[in-house]
Amino acid sequence: MRGIGVERFGQTPELRTLAVPEPGPGEVRVAIEAAALNPLDLAVASGALAALGEYRFPLTLGMDGAGTVTAVGDGVTRFGVGQRVFGQFWGRPLRHGTFAEVCVVQETPEFGALAAVPDGMPGQVAAALPTSGMTALGALDHMGVAEGGTLLVVGATGGVGTFAVQAAAARGLRVVATAAADVAEEMRALGADEIVIRGAEPLEQAVRRVAPGGVDAILDTVGDTSLTSGAADVVRDGGALFSTAFGIDEGLLAGRRIRAAHYRLDRKPERLTALTALVTAGAVRPVVGAEITLEETPRALGGETKVTGLRGKTVIRVG
Repeated sequence: MRGIGVERFGQTPELRTLAVPEPGPGEVRVAIEAAALNPLDLAVASGALAALGEYRFPLTLGMDGAGTVTAVGDGVTRFGVGQRVFGQFWGRPLRHGTFAEVCVVQETPEFGALAAVPDGMPGQVAAALPTSGMTALGALDHMGVAEGGTLLVVGATGGVGTFAVQAAAARGLRVVATAAADVAEEMRALGADEIVIRGAEPLEQAVRRVAPGGVDAILDTVGDTSLTSGAADVVRDGGALFSTAFGIDEGLLAGRRIRAAHYRLDRKPERLTALTALVTAGAVRPVVGAEITLEETPRALGGETKVTGLRGKTVIRVG
């Protein structure tokens, strides 16, 4: 089979010919229909997450994916051969990721989450959902903005951002989104009430203009500490500033006027269930900015993919 992987941490990911893996006890083998890129994938390849989980080489990359179960190991009870599944395929150890024609993972991944694909959902849609969608929902849950409150999403056009805008709007929040001028209307279509044009003026000044009384919370998906430090002043006392990209400096994290935190995805099976419900209800959908092949994936991991419109998710067509 073909797959994208590395022989050691720090190596540039490349397309390889690999043996088809067999499922062990408690594992399922999945013929991958589609996968999706996340910053997490490069972090794994570089070794930045070496302390989290276990890894075996040669390591096939890819966390998010969707496909059909083709074989099961002893003791598997949740899924059967022929069933379509999707989720974050992060097992222990991680060796066979989703950037391949075949993936093997625990039926209940130790660090991820796996679920049945809803009837009629295309593989490209299912693959684009897990990590970014679950992260957006988890961050919103922890920030706890009440219905009618105002949320600023910094980096609203990306994977986590596009999910966060939709999920926040579905909760009855007033959403202020940062975006480039040429995608402002697309952001409004996702549920943003106000658009702050990126780079047109200082962020805190722009937010004060559209929300004179400030905002109840900020969700940062960019990771620029200078940006969040300036914007923190527009958060009302007792509000929240959460970053999914480690974009908050130590001073804000230690402060008491607002709740500031770096959010790391938690309670993944629960988040995947909630995300699936929102998608099947039509309240949330993945925004796919680009579709690529396995052959194009190494260049995409290096940032060479061209996107028109909202960046959203990059999906890999596999099977």
